[in-house]
Amino acid sequence: MVASGESLPFAENTFDVVISTQVFEYFGQPVEASAQVHRVLKPGGVLLMSVAAFAPRFVDEECWRFTPGGIRATLSQFSELDIVPETSSVGGLLRASNLWLHWLVRFSWARKPHGVTICPCLNLLALGLESAHLTNNEQFTANYSVLAKK
Repeated sequence: MVASGESLPFAENTFDVVISTQVFEYFGQPVEASAQVHRVLKPGGVLLMSVAAFAPRFVDEECWRFTPGGIRATLSQFSELDIVPETSSVGGLLRASNLWLHWLVRFSWARKPHGVTICPCLNLLALGLESAHLTNNEQFTANYSVLAKK
């Protein structure tokens, strides 16, 4: 079934869990989509979601990027929220640099070598720096994961 997130075709209190990964940034009205998810969840049900934060626009249809404050505002009708950054600013900046470099590699013949050399090296560097816990600043995290309880 295909439906709009702002108008879910399910009865109230239908689901124990709703999973939404990287789709709220596409909704024209994410607060309405949140209200729809809240409506179809059973009491005590949970929404597991991930949203883009500090990330480049991948397609023209994207409308939003989310901060913790924006997530709280969008999911305000939920009783509990646990917002977890994907990385600290160190990892986020390296991921953004990696995406930027991938975007710069315009020629198809150069994308494959980039994808098997520079890209994994930057990812491993980011992983290593993240494990060193150099900062807990999340200002440049690429994504947030959220557990929201009705």
